[in-house]
Amino acid sequence: MKGRQPDTQSFAAPPSGLCRPQRTPMPFMKMLARLGIGSARVDTRLEHDTVRAGGDLRGLVHVQGGHTPQRIDRIDLHLMAQYLQRDNDRRSALNAVVRTWRISNPFTLQPREEREIPFSLRVPAHTPITERGTPVWIKTALDIDNALNPEDSDRIHVLPHPSLQTVLEAVQQLGFQWRNAYCEAGSPLGRDEPFVQELEFHAGPEWKGPPRTLALLPFPQDDALELVLDLDRGPRGLTSLLEGTPLDGGRRHRRVLSSSDLSSGTGAVAALLTSYLRGEA
Repeated sequence: MKGRQPDTQSFAAPPSGLCRPQRTPMPFMKMLARLGIGSARVDTRLEHDTVRAGGDLRGLVHVQGGHTPQRIDRIDLHLMAQYLQRDNDRRSALNAVVRTWRISNPFTLQPREEREIPFSLRVPAHTPITERGTPVWIKTALDIDNALNPEDSDRIHVLPHPSLQTVLEAVQQLGFQWRNAYCEAGSPLGRDEPFVQELEFHAGPEWKGPPRTLALLPFPQDDALELVLDLDRGPRGLTSLLEGTPLDGGRRHRRVLSSSDLSSGTGAVAALLTSYLRGEA
């Protein structure tokens, strides 16, 4: 008698789709990219994060593609600064664009593709300095049609324009010492920005007599430096200073230092500032 044969069962082969990873439908991936999920990414890499106003800032923008092809209409670099808006006793921090540069033409970025766009930018002479913590940064923005635009921000340190550096050295030579520096909302004498930077100093023991405090509003140009000096500024504040309202008996001075004045050296500029502060010029 033959032994019993083991039971056998036949199994249908599993559907082929269960043996392979499922692919996300392309329309769904495009929809996610529009929401910023799986979209292109941007990273700006600066050669140096310190630049002098009027100098050159170099670096490159690294762009990496997402899960789906995307058309990049442009890449912009914005030089940004933060300033204060005063409303009675309240203060709000606002952001302003100092300058914008377009560094690319339209192109299509393929999935996972990587591109690097180098740049060299001339930072405006009137860029606010970051002494005492004034926030200034570079914002990189990709413009993608019908999608959230990827951005990147990089804080930078801005040194004074050479003409302003000479004035600051002259002010300190006269015995004034740093007190504060900040940007505040105001009409900066016909400039495009909605703010002006104010530099505050108090008199040290080297300074004899008034003024005891000094507010300096600098407007550097390529070949000159316009200054508004406020001596012992009263409670009317920055708006009255910019609009030309007399302050404390008219101790507000608006002067322009020429390239010749500035090139004469710190000592000569200190002498000019002394004549301004004493009301002799």
